[in-house]
Amino acid sequence: MTGELESFSRYLPPDKQSRHWGWRLLDAGRQSIPPQAPYPAQGHPLGYLFGKAGKRTLDEFQIIFITTGSGTFESKSIPLTNVGAGDALLLFPHEWHRYRPDPEIGWSEYWLGFRGQDAERVMGTFFDPASPIRHPAQTDEIIRLFEQLLRWLKNPVAGIEQVLASHVPLILAFLQSGSPHGGTSGMGHSQLVQEAKSRILQNISSRTDLSELARSLGISYSKFRALFKEQTGYSPREFENLIKLNRARDLLQSGNYSVSSTADALGYTSVYYFSRAFKRQFGQSPRNWLAQSR
Repeated sequence: MTGELESFSRYLPPDKQSRHWGWRLLDAGRQSIPPQAPYPAQGHPLGYLFGKAGKRTLDEFQIIFITTGSGTFESKSIPLTNVGAGDALLLFPHEWHRYRPDPEIGWSEYWLGFRGQDAERVMGTFFDPASPIRHPAQTDEIIRLFEQLLRWLKNPVAGIEQVLASHVPLILAFLQSGSPHGGTSGMGHSQLVQEAKSRILQNISSRTDLSELARSLGISYSKFRALFKEQTGYSPREFENLIKLNRARDLLQSGNYSVSSTADALGYTSVYYFSRAFKRQFGQSPRNWLAQSR
């Protein structure tokens, strides 16, 4: 995690052209709040300040990413919850919320606000006000994206709005690929399936024990299989095989793997079984596909 951050913020004026892009960056910044300091710091527009009760309601989505320190968060959908370094807070339009660093500790944060048609679709499909706290695995990459975004804001050029907005779905993708706050308990169905997909992808070189995976997620295998197929259109094993076979094409085309070594690298029990699965999926054997692709 990064240490104390140099404070910087930008609030962008409306841009008619960017409204048609699907993603609009509205504001972004970073700040470090030392112990006993007021929160938020000075310099923010009135519409972004917290009211007398410490609550606030926005008409935009926001991501708050905490890099050091700790504090609390609550909203209309969840009770007061402890948060800290590595947590991302998702704020939803027209949903009251309040959060602040621990007065004895403080914290450092990045944030950005956004709207847009594609943003509405993605946030409505993959994220939920009832699960607004994420603890992503790729924190260094998220910080890199925030820093890159702020560099563009410091040195603006004509037509930069779409470049700025492109950082938002990238950061959201890292948040979606991580784990919700507090482990697997309390996950929604889509989050549970997303976590299962992430674990399958992390173990692509071996055959996943799906019963054990279901147990680790806190549900029976039959319910897990039904939820997975409902969310993805595939059973867990079909999904795993499809990922492996798509990866097999990459390995074969790289020129560094034979058919046999590709089967071994992806955890197939035999070249025969691998070749049969490959042909069933792509309509030709691995050797024929490779000859044709070259």
